[in-house]
Amino acid sequence: MPIRRRAGARLREEHGSAVAEFPLVAVLVIMIALAVIQAALILHTRNTLTDAAVQGAHHAALVGSLPEDGAERAERLIDRQLGGAIEASATATEAADGTITVEVTATLPLVGLFGPSQGLRVDGRAVDEEVW
Repeated sequence: MPIRRRAGARLREEHGSAVAEFPLVAVLVIMIALAVIQAALILHTRNTLTDAAVQGAHHAALVGSLPEDGAERAERLIDRQLGGAIEASATATEAADGTITVEVTATLPLVGLFGPSQGLRVDGRAVDEEVW
């Protein structure tokens, strides 16, 4: 009978349990941290691209500017803000009502193995000053 008590007492002891728990918890903490960093990076990239598209549309809407000038300005702003870290291209069109749309298409940066596999498309609009 004393042998059974010793074996049962050994199973109830918690010596060494931290060694087994740490890897399990560490993996979860690292995955959550990578997910937060990935979300922050995607939001920063989207906001930067949106701002560049809007600034490009406003530049194209100025008197004497062409829609292509707005697309070039948007690409320059993206290169300056993100340092060429992502591939982005901008196109500009002018509608019949005088609305200029600058559309920016880019790839999203990835931190970990998980994340969006597709690109991001944003646009900015402004009314051409010559139409007023």
